[in-house]
Formats: sequence, structure tokens, C-alpha cells
Amino acid sequence: MKIAYVFHNDAANPAIQSGRPAALLNEFTRQGHDVARIFPLPVPTTGAEFAKKVGYRLLRKHHRHDRNADYLNALAAQYHARVAGRSFDLVFSPGSEVVSHLPADLPIVYCADATFANLVDYYWDFTGLSAEYVRQGYAQEKAALERALLAVYPSDWAARAAIEQHGADPARVAVIPFGANLGGDNNREGILAAIERRPTDTIRLLFVGRHWERKGGDTVIATALCLIAHGHSVVVDIVGCEVPAEHRGVPWIRGHGLLHQTVPGDMVALRQLYASAHFLFVPSRAEAYGLTFTEALAFGVPPVATHTGGIPAIVRHGENGLLLPLDAPPSEYADAIVATFSDQARYRDMCRRGFADFEQNLNWRAFTTRLLDLARERIDARRILAAG
Repeated sequence: MKIAYVFHNDAANPAIQSGRPAALLNEFTRQGHDVARIFPLPVPTTGAEFAKKVGYRLLRKHHRHDRNADYLNALAAQYHARVAGRSFDLVFSPGSEVVSHLPADLPIVYCADATFANLVDYYWDFTGLSAEYVRQGYAQEKAALERALLAVYPSDWAARAAIEQHGADPARVAVIPFGANLGGDNNREGILAAIERRPTDTIRLLFVGRHWERKGGDTVIATALCLIAHGHSVVVDIVGCEVPAEHRGVPWIRGHGLLHQTVPGDMVALRQLYASAHFLFVPSRAEAYGLTFTEALAFGVPPVATHTGGIPAIVRHGENGLLLPLDAPPSEYADAIVATFSDQARYRDMCRRGFADFEQNLNWRAFTTRLLDLARERIDARRILAAG
């Protein structure tokens, strides 16, 4: 297919949005499609918008410029200038913003991990929003859904919001789980061998996240203390953020800082941490999806997570990981971890199921293939309808 890949940021940069836009770009190219890179589309913030943001901040309200009509029109104008005289089988974006003011007759498909309604009062930076920004956000999301032949989300949580809170046509909404970035090239033989090599005398927990509080870092430490109090040997590896001051120097807590998947040495270290972990433990307070959970499964590592947001699209309690209620105390996490780890046959079976989930569904090849199949169906349906 001839694909116009449009995005406001640099979609080729793996540091953008946890690497999802870059992974999709690479997979489109790997599958042999003709991809035109219509990105980035920089739109400078106007003085008026900056002043408005400062004014709202004085009122203790969050306000942004990325959903207002002037900004969206500027994105659309840049798109038209970049593609002048060219036609495409598909106009794709890894987000809803850019496509929301493009012409409705274009073959538009986009994917996102959440809708605007999902985010409001869920993430901290979408809490206390100005009423103006909320209106703009709902209008932008509705416009994108009205224009798109297909809107793809990785979870039922996001898809339901598109239909029930933004009025999307259910026939134009699909659920396809996102894939793993790290570990995407893992093979079954190597992972099964790594699972068998994991020691049984120490429980190794891996925490990966840049936001300590939102990702539930305190719960991880409190759970580890519960495990130690009951006589278990524990190691907690922390990646993505600094170890809080009160926990530094604790021998069983090992801080690794921010490891970049674009830095070869960091990549080796990160792969080793995943491969040697018994559980990925990220009990997020809020999470639209959580690519780190898919990456854990790519290494045959069961995730331990909370039942919130889009996480249940990845983690199935008792099958490929442990999924506990949002209000579960550390003692409940500790009990669940011990019950699984103490039965090594059950634990290894969980590891193998998780890797099978990665192989079959939680990879970018499967995502992209399914997305393009559905896109072709929608494009053909429109063509038939137009022909009368």
C-alpha cells in the first residue's frame, strides 16, 4: 500500500511515546509498503496561547494548546503542503490529533491507546483541566472519529469510551493489542531456556517506569518488605527513575536509572534485567495500556499489575500474570506472588503462556497485519457504497 504516515512529532524517534510510532513505522516498512513520512509537523505556540496557559495556571488549572482549532488547522495545512499532488491508499497516524481536521474523504486510519474521555481526571496532567480545554478535547476527538474509516485501540477500555462517550460508529472502531518494542526479536528456544535458568531461592522483582508514584513504586517496596518479613529472599531492580532517597542504600534494592533502548549498552542491560526477573511488578495507579507489560511477556516474565485502564487487555490474572484490584494492599500482592512462585510448575507454565501471548498477539507484526486487513475492508466498503 501507499501510506501517508502523518504525525505531529518525529515518528522515527524511538524516544517518542515509548517507541510506539517508530515501531509502527518500522513494521510498515518491513512489510514492504511504500511509506511517505509526513512528520514532524511543528506548530509554534502562539503568544496568545502561552499567555492563556499562564493565566489558567494562576487559576490552578491545566490548559494546553494541542486541541484548539487553530493548532489543528495548522497541522492540516502542513499535511496538505507536504503531500501536494500525491495520492495514497491510506492516511495513517499513531494518534488522533493530526487527522481531526483533515478532509473526511481521505482514507484515514489512526490508532491511540486512549481517548480524551479516558484521560480526563485519570492521569495527573489531565486533572484540573480548564473548561475550555475540556470542550476542545471532546470536539477534537469527535472530529477525528467522524473522519476516520477506522480507529484502532489496544483495549476494550479505550474502545468503549470512543463509542459510549465520543459517539463513534462501532463499525469503525477496532481493538487490536499493541506489541512489544524490547524483545520483539526474542525466540522461543532462548526464552524457554531463560525461564528454566531462573533461581528458586530468591524472588527477583523488576520495576520499570519513569513516574514512581503513578506506577506504584511505593507499593512495590512495601510488598517486598512483606515478603522479607515472611522469610523470603528478595531483590528489587528499579529502572526508569531514581530510587527515592529513603530507600537508597538498602542492599536488596538496586537502582539502574534511566536505560535507553537506543543506547546499545543500555539495551543489553535492560534485556538482561527482563530475562533474569521472576516478575515485572508495576502496580500502576493509572495506565492507558502499558507497553512494559508486553515486553515482560516477550521475555516470559509474568507481570504483576493492577486492574485499571487498559492493563487487562494484556494481563490475565492467573494465566499470564497477576492482576489485582486497584485498592489491593501490599500484603495481598505478596500473598499472590508467593502462591505463584512457590509452585514452580505453575510459575513456569505462567511464563510459557505469557510468551505464547507475545508470539501470537502482542507483537507489532500481528498488530500491523490486522490493522491493514481491517483498513482494506473499510476502504473497500466505502468504495462499494460510493459506487451505489
